[in-house]
Amino acid sequence: MKNLSFIVFTGIFILLFLSAIFAGYITDIDPNFVDLLDANVMPNKNFIFGTDALGRDMLSRTLYGLRTSLMIGLIAGFLCTMFAFIYAYIGSFERFYTVCERVIDMFLSIPNILFIMIFSSVTSGGIFIIITIIALCSWMQSAKVLIANIRLQLKSPYVLQAKSNGASSSQIIFLEILPNLKNILISLFTINVAHSISLEATLSFFGIGTSLDVVSLGLMIQESIEALFIGSWWVFLFPTIVLLLLILSIVFISAKFENRGIKI
Repeated sequence: MKNLSFIVFTGIFILLFLSAIFAGYITDIDPNFVDLLDANVMPNKNFIFGTDALGRDMLSRTLYGLRTSLMIGLIAGFLCTMFAFIYAYIGSFERFYTVCERVIDMFLSIPNILFIMIFSSVTSGGIFIIITIIALCSWMQSAKVLIANIRLQLKSPYVLQAKSNGASSSQIIFLEILPNLKNILISLFTINVAHSISLEATLSFFGIGTSLDVVSLGLMIQESIEALFIGSWWVFLFPTIVLLLLILSIVFISAKFENRGIKI
């Protein structure tokens, strides 16, 4: 059953990823093109996902919004994982461990969404600024996991053998421990991708995400709230389903790599 779920959600992720990459080939309609004559049209053969209150094609906006959300998630997830590993590398040294742990605990005592919302509200809202803010405010949990695993590995026989052979601390971390933590790093990366996508959607929902000319799934959901009150359910339904499927598929993929390949 677990393998079946993994296969299904992996297939969903691949389908969503390819749809985002080839959005321009699937539809040639500009996602920001306004046509008030076709406003609030229900899904039909001409507009598969219908149109919103401004007559914008929902299929085009969903595909391009998916591309934006994926790009933010992948880049921010990578940066977050990289920052976490650098910090964990420093924290793995005994003389820095206590200070690094206290700093992480201090940051984790405050929800990172507060930092992100504060920084986002005073910036221009550019897509790469949002990516940087999310990455800088979301690496702490991953760093804590990596520090714990690195310190666990430092007590392992193969590390003690490497020390007896004269390996330096950096050689032990990068040549011995890092390859053994590849599955944890992949798992953390995928979790950070899903987390970054959900954070961007949350920021856009509150109006402090990407600028209005950049379509994202979170922005579409925020814009669809008013549409629900006039019966335009499709404006809310399609981006919400795509966002949920995207996050769920990434989470299921990440679960496959948890606690695998650990050598002690």
